[in-house]
Amino acid sequence: MDQKVLMTQVWLNNTYLGRNGYIDCDEDGATGNGTIASLISALQIEIGIAGPTGEFGPATVVACPTLQSGATGNGVKILQGALWCKGFSSADLTGTFDSDTISGVNQFQSEAGFVANSVVTPKIFKGILSTDAVVLISNGDPRIREIQKNLNKKYSDYFWKDLNIVPCDGIYGRNTCNALLYAFQAAEGITEPNGVFGLMTENSAPLISIWSDETEFVLLLQHLLYVNGFDPGDFDGGFGYGVENKVIAFQEMMALDADGIVGLSTWAALLVSKGNVNRSANAVDTTYRISPARASYLKDTGINYVGRYLSGYWPVTLTEIDSILATGLHFIPIFERSGSDENADRVTEIGYFTSAQGTKDALYAIEKADRLGLPRTTIIYFAVDFDVYDYEVESNIIPYFSALKTALSQNSDYRVGIYASRSSCKKVANAGYTVASYVCDMSTGFSGNIGQTIPSNWAFDQYAEVTVGQGWLAMDVDKVIASGRDNGVDAVTVANLPRVLCEYTLESLNLTPTLGWANDVTYSFTTPIADIQYKMGISGEFTPIIDKESVPSNNKTTLSINNGQFDEVEFSSAQSIFNSMDAGNKVIFGDSGTLQPVVSIANTVEHGSMTVAFKIDDTGNLQIDLQVEQDIHESSTDTETIYVEVCYTIKKNSDNSNELNQIEEGIIALTGVVALVVLAMILLAEAPIAAGGTAIAGLLVLVGLVSEENSNLK
Repeated sequence: MDQKVLMTQVWLNNTYLGRNGYIDCDEDGATGNGTIASLISALQIEIGIAGPTGEFGPATVVACPTLQSGATGNGVKILQGALWCKGFSSADLTGTFDSDTISGVNQFQSEAGFVANSVVTPKIFKGILSTDAVVLISNGDPRIREIQKNLNKKYSDYFWKDLNIVPCDGIYGRNTCNALLYAFQAAEGITEPNGVFGLMTENSAPLISIWSDETEFVLLLQHLLYVNGFDPGDFDGGFGYGVENKVIAFQEMMALDADGIVGLSTWAALLVSKGNVNRSANAVDTTYRISPARASYLKDTGINYVGRYLSGYWPVTLTEIDSILATGLHFIPIFERSGSDENADRVTEIGYFTSAQGTKDALYAIEKADRLGLPRTTIIYFAVDFDVYDYEVESNIIPYFSALKTALSQNSDYRVGIYASRSSCKKVANAGYTVASYVCDMSTGFSGNIGQTIPSNWAFDQYAEVTVGQGWLAMDVDKVIASGRDNGVDAVTVANLPRVLCEYTLESLNLTPTLGWANDVTYSFTTPIADIQYKMGISGEFTPIIDKESVPSNNKTTLSINNGQFDEVEFSSAQSIFNSMDAGNKVIFGDSGTLQPVVSIANTVEHGSMTVAFKIDDTGNLQIDLQVEQDIHESSTDTETIYVEVCYTIKKNSDNSNELNQIEEGIIALTGVVALVVLAMILLAEAPIAAGGTAIAGLLVLVGLVSEENSNLK
């Protein structure tokens, strides 16, 4: 307990308790934010602020008096108490600006980088009325303190009203970072610096290089290099070989042109996390679907990497990855729960991040990545997509990533990356839980990005949000720089992909079996109207249930699929015929949405085909067979074909009495059989079934799926 601080606290409460706006303090002899707020509210009462807040804001700046030798009153007592709380000796609370008070003020001014003139201006008063240290603390850097003192001495008139004076504790943090930007703007000649790296700051940035005589800018450059981890030597304002070498090293670290010349991009990278937002990107991330045309557009504009989400509102699809790889782009997987995912509403709240959730997310990410055929050594970037304070990183983020890494490594060879602010990325990496960082540097207001160097393991640096392309190519993307530390996904493992296509196909047909997913194995189950089999495989590992080549051409139809759509002429013909049917015939098929399941299959298959065939089996049952083929790019040069087949064997009615309107509509819809019948019957409306010479519509009447009066499609 500090007796002088206790004396100050007792005096404050005795003098001001009950006064409007006064913030009382604990009488514990310990300085801190509470005591400082009490001192400021007392000062505000003395100078007539109508609504004291305990914060030294604009109104207090205007009304605050200048105190110097000979001054008296409660304002001086507040100053004397504040000096004790700041750690500088002064007189007891005499209320007179005497020699002891002069000594304390001069000590403070000297430590903070000012001329010791014993005059307490509003700027000095505000500096004293804070908890920021102006002496080197135990883990402080003397050279950082040298920078801080120089900023106060030369530039504080530009920033003290907004920021207060800079702490001189040897710690590079938010205030020092912001003050450096104010100083840079002042050096540029901007009359009212605001700490925002905007258009005027960009346009005024100088171009300097070795032997430059721009001493003020060179000194600021030396300061900025040092706080970013590159020691330029003495802070002397000289641009020699040593400074040039450090500039080049910094440029290499930030993936800038490493020429030793300091222009806009280098200044911006030194001053703000996002850097120069107009510099060219070599990567993007986006929530938009990547079609082949969009992939080609991105490639043509110099993009090499595309980040997409594994989960949530905007999950990447197999066909998107195929489009990305086919164009020679690399895919970067980002994991963030959202949309219909579990705990979706909490992913930007600190409470979401727990050890238990880390384990769940690891297993979910493995499932998602495996289904997309990602190589098992892929780095998956798990998102912490909000501003996280340091104590929250320790309490929540690190335990989450610890559990995440354990579960991921125990169940797969996938590697853990993090998408987060600079501070969060560094802390989790230093704890040993990530191998690479995807840094959300465009969020310049994040506390985790201000006054923080970029993590040494950064792989991707996200720095601006823009709209690119026009018309149907247009999409919102985040501009990103790839450092080359992570090559991303440039090839997929096709062994996992037949299951993906099979699940999508079955889901499109409203079928949800979970019998198995092995390649070239036939799985069977039954429904009230049909026995159903499904099968999947890849090139060289697939034997169809029904050999479509053995089915006569007038009993089958094949639709080509390109860019996720059926051949326009083929499908438009089917839709047109369907739309022209009279109401009586449409009863057979239902409403116009009947074709949606097959449209969904086309959307899933980026490039390939879909064949629907009809056949009478040996026992006289009608079989409706769907075979889907998808061409997949293992890489930009190698292609494989994956296969999925779904075969319906319609259950024959022995008494031929069941009509469509006697069968529960939901049962038929849930099997997906109507969509296939509709499509094939439209395209083959008058084709005879080879086995019996009966028209398809007649055969459906025969097996009892439709009534005879509704069987005419002419």
